[in-house]
Amino acid sequence: MAKKKWNRASVKTAVLGDFDYGFLCMPRWPFCSKKLSPAPPFFGPNAWLGIFPALIMGLQHSLAMAGGLVTPPLLIGLMAPRDDTATKSYLIQASLLVCGITTLIQVLGMRIPKTPYQLGSGVLSVMGVSFAGLPLFQSVVGILMAQGDTFEVALGKMLGTSAVCAVWPMILSFMPARALKKVFPPIVTGTTIFLIGAKLIATGFKYWGGGVFCGENYLHLPKPSPNCVITMLDGSTMTGPCYNAMTAPLCADNGDVKLPFGSGPYIGMGFLTFSMIVIIEIFGSPFMRNASLVLALFIGTAISAAVKVGGKSFITGDILASSPAFTFLWVKRFPLGFYPPAVLPLIIVFSITSVETVGDVTATEELSRLDADGEHHNRRIKGGMLNDGFSGIFSSVAGSLPLTTFAQNNGVIALTNVASRHAGYAGAGWLFLFGLIGKFGGLVLSIPQCVLGGATSFLFACVLVAGIKILMLGEGFSRRNRFIVSCALAFGMGVSMVPQWSKNALWPDPGPGASSSLMSVRTATLLILDTGFCVGAIVAFALNMVVPYEENKPEEIVEEPSVHHAAEDDSARGYSSTYGGNDDAKHLAAVGKPVAEAVDAPRDVTMSKDTDAEGMV
Repeated sequence: MAKKKWNRASVKTAVLGDFDYGFLCMPRWPFCSKKLSPAPPFFGPNAWLGIFPALIMGLQHSLAMAGGLVTPPLLIGLMAPRDDTATKSYLIQASLLVCGITTLIQVLGMRIPKTPYQLGSGVLSVMGVSFAGLPLFQSVVGILMAQGDTFEVALGKMLGTSAVCAVWPMILSFMPARALKKVFPPIVTGTTIFLIGAKLIATGFKYWGGGVFCGENYLHLPKPSPNCVITMLDGSTMTGPCYNAMTAPLCADNGDVKLPFGSGPYIGMGFLTFSMIVIIEIFGSPFMRNASLVLALFIGTAISAAVKVGGKSFITGDILASSPAFTFLWVKRFPLGFYPPAVLPLIIVFSITSVETVGDVTATEELSRLDADGEHHNRRIKGGMLNDGFSGIFSSVAGSLPLTTFAQNNGVIALTNVASRHAGYAGAGWLFLFGLIGKFGGLVLSIPQCVLGGATSFLFACVLVAGIKILMLGEGFSRRNRFIVSCALAFGMGVSMVPQWSKNALWPDPGPGASSSLMSVRTATLLILDTGFCVGAIVAFALNMVVPYEENKPEEIVEEPSVHHAAEDDSARGYSSTYGGNDDAKHLAAVGKPVAEAVDAPRDVTMSKDTDAEGMV
């Protein structure tokens, strides 16, 4: 066999590939040029990109998902003591390391010997920290800390429970994909994801205003004094409870700039970051648009570092200086425990993420120009769900939040026409490298919370919109689906906006003499009722099972009476008093006609159905 001769062209192709770098990197000015740029060539799942293009494409995928990867661990870490930067930094680094490892497995799609199954989808799908579990983790960790647990112990209990519940996606992977979609149709998953996004947007705005603590406590008053002499408007006095004056807490997580919640500098810096996302979307190149969240955070952080408010800076170098140069998994450990009340909510979370995985892998197949049906499709779907379960167990043991298949990179594939798995391998390598560099976590922790809020509010709104998009699948907004969604959102949005509805006096504490099993049932019930997306998911699932389907046929349209009949009875319909009687028939007959014809339109004309539709258009 003759040896392959390497010339300059082949070496260049091996290193640089055959790609339009101008299309990838050049910004655009959309208001002048009317010429559409040509689409780049398509690279299939097994196509060779070249070393440099693979690294560039991998970096693009990693940056497109980096904002979503670091946000959940960052928000959970902010619940730790303010001076515990080591724990906060580790949560960020562990998420990047775990996502790098599991993304490599997902893209490889390793066949399991002597079985028809594989671990991983085998297409350019990536793994990321699930937003679905974030509100639940925040709620449960807060409850356990209020009961006296430290942050490490509280998070360890949730991680241990998550590791046990992560077996559920592995069980679901053995179900047919069609059966899974039938049990969890778009009407259920879309409603749940919508509620998750709605809950998270409120969190984003609290960070935007200066921080969660000051956002939740700026209006809180101390307990009333029981016997106060109150002077009424007429000068008389009465004795009753009164509140003492309270100074609003200052937000302490924006460097040295400590101001009340919602102060102008906080709102301004968050708005600047949000505006950068919009500007990049309008003028940025494809590379910039896919990394808009990271670029906006970088620009917002850089500007906040240069801005001073009253001589104080938004960013100090203390956190970055105290961060380690390099790190790895298990340098920080959480004592794994088990919290039974969180089992059912976590099962709901993993059910939703499993259905998301089916949709995300299918979307990646379609963008990769692979058959989204048949034996190979089912194997890829099951492999992705198996990897979801394995990743959930692995991430929990490693001290990271549950993972799921991410959809952010599908936009990168669509824009660049690159579905090659080599980009996925490189992207996994970039994530792993970011996770090893401890200073990266310190840099993320140094971002002022007002800047973070401006970026995450957009990110969480994308989650909400993703739920709306899923709701439009299948039957769309039929009358039956509108009814189910309305009922689910009534409960889900209600308990999210008014949480005391369920946890104030619905099920009072039975006292110290109650059995532990009763207390566990009470805690689990109140936790579900306090979590909007859990309530919404249960309501949507139950109603989808019992509300009968409607016959799929065009709606019957009851036509309006002819115009000449309406004109004869216009007094009964109120036309004479409003429009001058029979002149209204002349007006209606002219609808949809040219002006010249409308002026001379005869009085006694019967409008046809087509004419009426044309006029309405």
